[in-house]
Order: sequence, then C-alpha cells, then structure tokens
Amino acid sequence: MSKGHDFVTRLRENCLVGDGANGTRLGELGADRSRGWEILNLTQPDLVRRVHAEYADAGAQLVETNTFCANAMRLNRVGLEDKAREINLAGARLALEGAGPQVCVAGSVGPLLLSLDEEWDLDRCRQVYHEQITALLEGGVHVLILETFTVLGELKFALRIARELGGTEIPVIAQMLFRDGGRAESGEDAATVAHELAAAGAAVVGANCGRGVSATTNAALKLVASAGPTPVSAYPNAGFPEVEGGRLVYMATPSYMAENAVLLAKAGVCLLGGCCGTTPDSIRAIALALASRRRRVVAARADAATTTAAAAGQTPSRTVAAVPFKDGGFLRSLQHLLPIIAEIDPPPHLQCQPMLATAQAAAAAGADAISLAENPLAALKMGNLAVASLLRRDHHLQTICHLTCRDRNLLGLQSALMGAHLHDLQGVLAVTGDPLQDGDAGHGVFDLNSFSLVRLMAGLNRGLASGGQSLKGETDFSIGVAFNSAARNLEGEGQRLQRKAGEGARFIMTQPVFDAGHARRVLEITRRSGLRVFLGFFPLISTRTALYLHNEVPGIRIPETILKTLTAFTAKEDQERAGLDLTRALLDTLLSELDGVYLISPPTRPRTLVPLIEHLRATPRGAETGAAT
Repeated sequence: MSKGHDFVTRLRENCLVGDGANGTRLGELGADRSRGWEILNLTQPDLVRRVHAEYADAGAQLVETNTFCANAMRLNRVGLEDKAREINLAGARLALEGAGPQVCVAGSVGPLLLSLDEEWDLDRCRQVYHEQITALLEGGVHVLILETFTVLGELKFALRIARELGGTEIPVIAQMLFRDGGRAESGEDAATVAHELAAAGAAVVGANCGRGVSATTNAALKLVASAGPTPVSAYPNAGFPEVEGGRLVYMATPSYMAENAVLLAKAGVCLLGGCCGTTPDSIRAIALALASRRRRVVAARADAATTTAAAAGQTPSRTVAAVPFKDGGFLRSLQHLLPIIAEIDPPPHLQCQPMLATAQAAAAAGADAISLAENPLAALKMGNLAVASLLRRDHHLQTICHLTCRDRNLLGLQSALMGAHLHDLQGVLAVTGDPLQDGDAGHGVFDLNSFSLVRLMAGLNRGLASGGQSLKGETDFSIGVAFNSAARNLEGEGQRLQRKAGEGARFIMTQPVFDAGHARRVLEITRRSGLRVFLGFFPLISTRTALYLHNEVPGIRIPETILKTLTAFTAKEDQERAGLDLTRALLDTLLSELDGVYLISPPTRPRTLVPLIEHLRATPRGAETGAAT
C-alpha cells in the first residue's frame, strides 16, 4: 500500500492533523511575497524547508507543498510562467525534506481563478494543470490536495486530471471554499458538492479557507451529513482578519482553533488543519487537543452523519432536486400580445418630476413597463430603485430596474434586492455594468458579474440568500439579462445567453438594432435560449446622436446608410423626423416577428418614444390584448 493510501486508511480510524498556512508563517519570518510565496522555493529554500519542519514538529501528520499558486496561469502574472515546473519540483523536495519520513506530503494545487463570466480555454487549462500536477508527482508527493476552489466545475475538471496522472497510487483530497450558509461561489450547496466530488473519485472531500472559522465549520458539518463513507476534511481560517500596521492579522487564538477542531472531530470530520492566519502554534494546539481522541469506525461515522443531517434538517445522502425558475411578477402581468418596454432613465439631478411625467405619458400611450437604467455609461443618475418605487406606488406602473455589479458589493446587492421586493418591484435586469472611467466617481466593485447576479436573484426567488440562509419568504422577480446585438461574435453571445438562462434568467433585452437583416439574426440567436425576447430599438433623432452612439457607446453600431440619410438633413427638426420615420419603418417590417419591443429613449428627448408607442398600439397586432404567452 502506498503512503498516500495508508494515510487515507488511517483517516477512517483516527482524526488526523494537517498543517497550517505556509504563507502566514513565511510572512511572520520576514519573507518577501511581492512575487508570491511560491518563488521562495527557488530563492529561499532553507526558509521554506524550515516552515515545513515547524509544522511537522507541531504535530501535523500531513504537510502541504508551498505550491498553491504555482501554475503557469497564475505565475504568468508575476513573470514566472516559465518557472512552473521548477517551482513545483522544488516545492515537493522541500516538503519531503522538511517534514521527515514519518509525515505524509500533499502536493498543493489551487484554482486557476477562472471567471464564470468568461469562456474557458479547456485545452489551455488542461495543459496548465497537467504541468503542475506532473511536476509534483515527479517530485515524490504522496497525496494531491486540490484546495480553495470556488467553482465546482473547475474543481471536478482538476480532479479528473489529478486522477488520470496519479492513477491508483495517489489519493486526491478535494476541498472547496464555502460562503456563510454552506454554498460555494458557483452556487452549489455542501450536499451537492459532497455527492459530486465523491462520485468523481475524491478520496477525501472538504472545506477550507472562507469567512472565518464558522463558515468552514458549518460547511464541513454538512459535508459529513452527505459524504457517506468518504472522509471529510476541514481547514478553516483563523477567524476574520484585521489590519494592523499595514498587515492582515487574524484574531482567532490557537486555543479557539483547538476547541473548534474538537467539535468537528466529534461530528465526524477526520482531517483537521488550518488555512489563512494559522501557524505552527495553531496546529500544535489542535494536535494536543485531538491526541487522546480516537475516531469512530465507518459504521459509527454513518450514525454521526445521520445525526448531523437531522440537526440540519436534511436527509443524509440525498440529491437536491432541481427547482424550476420563476417567471416572476413582471412577466405574469403582461397583457398585450406585443408588450412594450419604454426605457426612460432617471435624471442626473434632483428634479425628478419631468421624468415621472414622461413615464406616465409612455404608460398612457400603451407601454407595459418603464425601464430605468442604473448610472448608464458610468454617469451619475438618481437612484433607479427609488424612482421605480414612486412609479409603482403612485402610478401603479410596472418597472424594470437595471442592477449593476459595478456599484454594489454582494451584501449591498442583496440588501437592495430585498428592498426592491418590499416596494413590489418585480422586474430586474442583471448587468455587470460599464467600467468607471472618471477617478472622481470612485472604483467599481464587481463582487459579482451578470451570471452570478442572475444566480443570486434566482436564489432569492427560492427564499435563500447567497449564503444559503432562509429569507423567511420568497421574492418574485422576473429576471432579465442583456444581449449585445452589436457583438462581433454573435454566436459567442448566444452561448453566454444560454448560460444565463441556465442560471435562472427569464427574459432578454437587447441592445438596439437598426436594420431588418441584422435584427432577424439577433432574434434567431436569442430565441434559442427559450427566453422571452424584447428587441431593442433606439430612435436616432439627430446626426450628432447617431455619430456619438456609433463611435463612443459600447455595443452600438449604426449602419452607414442610416448615417447618410440623417446627414442629408441640416435642420434638427428634419433629422428628428427622419430618425423617427426610420425607426417606425423598421418596427413595421419586423412587427409580425417580435415577442416584445424595448424602446430606448434619447437622453435629452425621452418623449419621442410616445408617438412610437402610439403607432405600435394602433396596429392590429399591437392593439390586441390577452394573456401573455
């Protein structure tokens, strides 16, 4: 039996101790992390070897290599991509030398930090993981530990490669980072993670890092309840960090970490170590606290899983059923067979009454909802949620509020959405947000992107906050997403749209189209998603507006024929008349093919939408009413 398999077998009989944070200890010893901790394997090997020895002396029975970020993608950020293999080989050697022959050495592999909002180059990802894992195995590690992954799909991808390369000799520990409430960043709860990782061949499943001790502890307890015979690990951070003298200081004491380790061991967790902020002192305290505690055998462990699951209100080893997405109150409210959304943005000042009056006029002409952007083009506007609440309360109008990831963090987004629910605002368009260009406007937040914001709202519609905690009620949002109709790669945009539909989106609002051929192509692609499509139209009321949109606004391109038509007129009123005629003609051409219309108003002339709405309602299809399909 290999040393790695022997270690996993021992986990089924005893609660074993892992090490703490290499980076935290290296920082305490004065190491320079400007190019990452991993380069120290080459530049300060004696220091790295010392840290491994300190953890082994403190009682760690599993020591991890100093290679968490040592993959080519992440090393490339500090100019060290060509050193990946050398750093990993050195990392394995130093851990083996420092830990000694009695300690198991795990090759540490971290995520590539792939965004949910990007298309993954799977061949490149496979190459990067393959290079790192191969070097660690050649270096002689006994176990592989994949840790601090936030996206379950990426962790399973890395796990497959690790198992392919390690074969039957090298067990793989797979650990995820969980938020408060036991959900991963990619949305899965701990039960789902346990089932899928165990099914994919992980020898140990676990939780590490996260928000303090409690988040990882809670997630580990849920993993125990769902992992069946697969051992569970927990490596929490040493509490929440504070800044002292320009450094992050973690406040959880070694004794507190040890008390928490005993709690986890009693619940059935079998491998206990520490992540950010933990030191050899933390591990020594944990090892001493667990020294006299023999772990349950597998049969008793199943009983612990049942007890933990019952306490958490779960069924052990249960696959969570998929919950259908809500259409939401806005979509259910639609009565016209050709619904119309009129976008009339809040003002850039405190005088809101003219904007409210224009919205009323659009609704009187036949608009089904008023769309309100949130600081479009990163320019200051009055808060759209507040304006929407006035339209809803005083005028009983349906609204669609654009919500950007740029302007609020995760906490603020959830709080804003809960407030929107309180004001009966039922339509929300999830957008990442235009980047800030003016330093006076501050800095973009971007905790989430449009994909994860859709997922967040779908969770709120099920009565769950991002961390999985109950809201004691459910929101009723119709979740909308944008489609860039001017993208160079429309098929790629269509694939992104499919992913958003899979997260819970229910309708689409496109960027404006200006000719019938292009419009039909956009309709063809967007309809593949199965979502309701509101095709965008923008009346070009002046040559100046058309040129500005064409040259300066992302996602908008004006056909050359339209620019020539507008520039043929010198008087502003003639340009406006021509622009409205062009938009009206395009609407008439496409009318029988549309699911819905999204009219975007020129910022300085929002009332130009009113005659277009009246025109649409005067046509046979636009005037018909009935239940929306």
